[in-house]
Amino acid sequence: MLQEVSKLISLQSVDSDIKSLMQEQQELPTGLRGLESNLAALQARTAAKQQELEETRKQHRQMEAEMAMLDEGITRSRQRLMEIKDNIEYKAMLKEIAFKEDRKDQKETEVLELLEQIESCTAHLESLHQESSVLQEALEKSRAEVQAEMAQRQEQLQTLLAQREEIEKAIPKQLVRRYDFIREKRHGLAIAEVRQGVCQACHMNLPPQKFIELQMDKELMTCPHCQRIIYYAPQDENGASDPAQAA
Repeated sequence: MLQEVSKLISLQSVDSDIKSLMQEQQELPTGLRGLESNLAALQARTAAKQQELEETRKQHRQMEAEMAMLDEGITRSRQRLMEIKDNIEYKAMLKEIAFKEDRKDQKETEVLELLEQIESCTAHLESLHQESSVLQEALEKSRAEVQAEMAQRQEQLQTLLAQREEIEKAIPKQLVRRYDFIREKRHGLAIAEVRQGVCQACHMNLPPQKFIELQMDKELMTCPHCQRIIYYAPQDENGASDPAQAA
């Protein structure tokens, strides 16, 4: 195998590892974003429930104030009842007192209902706070793990980039530029093996004469269909190709 092709194969291998590593770096925060989204949704629910609790407490305070006013009115009416001498006015005052007491009973029922709502809201809020605390802890743990993974991937990436630089030094610059151009146009794959006359990148058959010339290994060749740089490597007894055997 031509030395340049062998170096390009090594370069392609490193580039594939770099691409995979960069994809992993992009995918690592995905789970983290899911936790952040869940926490944000939970915090929104908590804020809504807190607002509901505040509104209920406000209604409760207003209801208690109305009951206090009714109590005061009933007390004044009873005091005035003691001073009334006219029978008709006396009966009218009794009706007024009964009406106010009935209204007070209604208010007391509403106050009890509001207290139940406050108790329910408070319990629900406590549950939401606990859930938020657990989710926040999970998020912080996940964030730390992702940061550690990202740091590890970055270290691996730097090592691969250094390897790429060393391999690239051993290849003519013009050929590197050609390789990079093809790799950019062909989704990251610039060099491909040919097996039994078939390009393993585009899966198209090479013309028989071109395949014969490729096996002679005298010059750098490209696939007539996908324009990738192509090479031929003899297969072992298991049918596996080993580029090193032809180097």
